[in-house]
Amino acid sequence: MYVRSRRRPMGRAMSPLLARSLFVALYTLYPLGCILQLGPDTGEDLPVLSIIGLLMVAASFLAFAVLAGSSFQRQAQEQDAKLDERELAQRNRAAYGAFSLLAGLVALALLYMNLRLDFVDQFPLWAPTTPEHWNALFWGAIMLGLTLPAAFLAWEKEPPFED
Repeated sequence: MYVRSRRRPMGRAMSPLLARSLFVALYTLYPLGCILQLGPDTGEDLPVLSIIGLLMVAASFLAFAVLAGSSFQRQAQEQDAKLDERELAQRNRAAYGAFSLLAGLVALALLYMNLRLDFVDQFPLWAPTTPEHWNALFWGAIMLGLTLPAAFLAWEKEPPFED
């Protein structure tokens, strides 16, 4: 998902270090925030962990929004005709790596769910049971699928040439 603005049709120029930091924030804050928000809260009067989890999820969506207009996301989502040969080659490598990682994560998740069913009597492994759990998994998968190619580009991007 790339959000093109009128002021910056080629995306917001962003240093690879800043983009990497935003991707790390997105990929760590969202799952941790969901765990804190959806997990059992021990607070009697004030659900402190739930509030902290909600703030972490909100921060991850903010990182997602900033990255949606970045030049990395533009390169990952742009039409082939609007990219030069170098950008196209970088984008194809990043898309291949992102697809491989996403396919591996899906395979691991399916293996976990299958093993959980097989050993449900011996080990109390967690599984999504409520609509809130499924909602958190859904939005996490959507954000991961939309941003993973751009994350690969941010880690593979070579620094600009010095004159």
